[in-house]
Amino acid sequence: MKSIRYGLPHTQRQALVCDCAAAAEAAAVALARFDERLLRAEAVLGEGARQRGHAFEAQALIGLTGGLCPLEDLVLHDAGMDVRSPTRELARAAAMLDERRRLARREPAEILSESALRLRLGIEGPPEPGRPGRATTPSGTVKQLAAPWDRTDREDDEEDQADEDTLDLEEEEEDDHADPAFAEIDALLVRTRKKLDAWNDLSSEEGRKNLTLRDPGYDAAGRFARWLAILEEGRGLPAALAAALALDAWLWLEPSDRAGELGFAFAATVLRQRGLCSAHLPALGLGLRRGRFRWSPHLALNSRIAGLLGAFGEAAAFGQGDLDRLSLARSVMLRRCEGRRGNSKLAELVDVFVASPLVTVQLAAARLKVTPQAVEAMLKELGGSLPRELTGRKRYRAWGIM
Repeated sequence: MKSIRYGLPHTQRQALVCDCAAAAEAAAVALARFDERLLRAEAVLGEGARQRGHAFEAQALIGLTGGLCPLEDLVLHDAGMDVRSPTRELARAAAMLDERRRLARREPAEILSESALRLRLGIEGPPEPGRPGRATTPSGTVKQLAAPWDRTDREDDEEDQADEDTLDLEEEEEDDHADPAFAEIDALLVRTRKKLDAWNDLSSEEGRKNLTLRDPGYDAAGRFARWLAILEEGRGLPAALAAALALDAWLWLEPSDRAGELGFAFAATVLRQRGLCSAHLPALGLGLRRGRFRWSPHLALNSRIAGLLGAFGEAAAFGQGDLDRLSLARSVMLRRCEGRRGNSKLAELVDVFVASPLVTVQLAAARLKVTPQAVEAMLKELGGSLPRELTGRKRYRAWGIM
């Protein structure tokens, strides 16, 4: 591919397909089997597996970066029932959890469109014809295109700034004549004050950018353009191989310095768009976290792609096992519902436990349209089959199948 840092020449594409054909086929078969099982499973089981997959993926992405985010803390934070102060890793995991839920509700073509990607990553695109805006120069920097009616205001501002500078210089000259020994110090203090005022100016875009540390040589627009080219070239490859190539290019190029975890969600969206995972958004980061392979830019391209394909298969295998655990837990709890009256809502409470990673008394009462006291009585009826309590408290408790 046409890139300085990342490339896949046309002559090497066929060799890559041949070397990774077996791994791509194995990953595609595993993902397709899990997706088909979700389609055929009961609605409550399928929804529960999807919601739990989002939470598992958010936790795994934090683990891949060396952070620690307990799953219980994540689901409690998502429900607004924190038992301890949220950490930075927990906040990142919660943001990724919300992002995955949002992406799972949207159409893949809408997510992977260039305009939507630029908007999500905060990368400026070419302006619309006839409208002033911001454009990207050939070097990748962003320049401002001003309308004719904006020039007068800018000229007035420049004149006012020049007048202020003149007054400051006159004051400095007067100070120099008054006390020449401190002239250089006074000039330095004036320049420092101006710099600090511009740095802390939240009303301007430049001032807001100064609040965060950024690499001046980081060419986000250029990296994003190269990643888009790689994503486009992957359309002629098998679905699993195209997703692995898109994820590998994202990890290599790093098109976003603020949302690096989104590459896993975009690669999973590629699988959805190609029809390989139409019923769920695969947890690719979870597969990479659970497997033995660790991605590194020092590895050869074939090794990296083969390792990512193996992670895809690992994610599908974990999904199969989690669906088995949900089915078993539901079967055990439904045994407590045998011999109940026809108007009993105990079976519906079991489905609430299966469909949600975390259940509270208030949540169950709202979904079942009963009183909290009735929910407390049904929880006692579940007995030993009741899922694990997550908070460790006697009040404001929560349960979940972990």
